[in-house]
Amino acid sequence: ATYARDPMFNIILLPENVGKRKAQIAAIRRSSGDLVLNVDSDTILASDVIAKLVPKMQDPAVGAAMGQLTASNRSDTWLTRLIDMEYWLACNEERAAQARFGAVMCCCGPCAMYRRSALLSLLDQYESQFFRGKPSDFGEDRHLTILMLKAGFRTEYVPGAIA
Repeated sequence: ATYARDPMFNIILLPENVGKRKAQIAAIRRSSGDLVLNVDSDTILASDVIAKLVPKMQDPAVGAAMGQLTASNRSDTWLTRLIDMEYWLACNEERAAQARFGAVMCCCGPCAMYRRSALLSLLDQYESQFFRGKPSDFGEDRHLTILMLKAGFRTEYVPGAIA
């Protein structure tokens, strides 16, 4: 309700739950800025996450950049601590190594910034992904990242952008 009156926000309510991919596509088509930030509904962003991601996106060769994922409930149980540790390893070992080549293989859905012009050029391919003859309803973050790489864009990791 607070954001509904803020002109910087455009609230989009779809008539039914069509899934994350179709909701993203609707939002991308209605967006107007140069950059699009994707977050999941349970993501808690650090206050400076946008300020940390934007400089990486200043290079027109970069199509997407992701931040460092954390489990906000990491201290609750041993399982949440393990999940947080897996996030840390996936980001700071795997994604950091891939970023040395400008080829992060999955800009994770909870915190990824995309170049809007690149997204618009890839929407048809993104929307039409099939798995075993059916429209895919999972792995949208990895698919979108791979499409960016196939189109010739770099994909990056920004460890200081905490989500």
